[in-house]
Amino acid sequence: MLQQRWSEATARERMLVIVMGLVVFCAVLIALLIRPAWQTVLNAPATLVLLEEKLLTMREQAAYLRTVPAVASIVAITPPSAERELASPGATVTETRDAADAAKSTYSINMKGVDSARLAAWLGKSEVQKQLQRLSFTRDTATGRVNGTVVLRSSP
Repeated sequence: MLQQRWSEATARERMLVIVMGLVVFCAVLIALLIRPAWQTVLNAPATLVLLEEKLLTMREQAAYLRTVPAVASIVAITPPSAERELASPGATVTETRDAADAAKSTYSINMKGVDSARLAAWLGKSEVQKQLQRLSFTRDTATGRVNGTVVLRSSP
């Protein structure tokens, strides 16, 4: 149908359609490509001033931190409190420090009847994951409770 209409159109009508198509194409080109780029160019000086202020602030902070004496501190990693975080009605959690080898000090957590959702949340903590050495447990499918042992390193 369009091909038929195009072939029946006069040369003047064809020229008008082509010119209108070019006008629409130019309008879309300006709206989608040129205008956003032009806005970026117009906003660049203000953005540059803000970024220079932030850079100056960061340089001042860096200069201050260079003047602060370094403090060498050794922070011992303490085992996360499993008793407090895993405790729930009907659950038994006991924490025991294993002193068999002083160089590889470990910390055992024995669990009985612990809620699996609480255990999953506790095991998801980064401090627990960094210290985790061994994990063994069984889950009662009827109650969703967990029995088992978690062994953590108590020193890095």
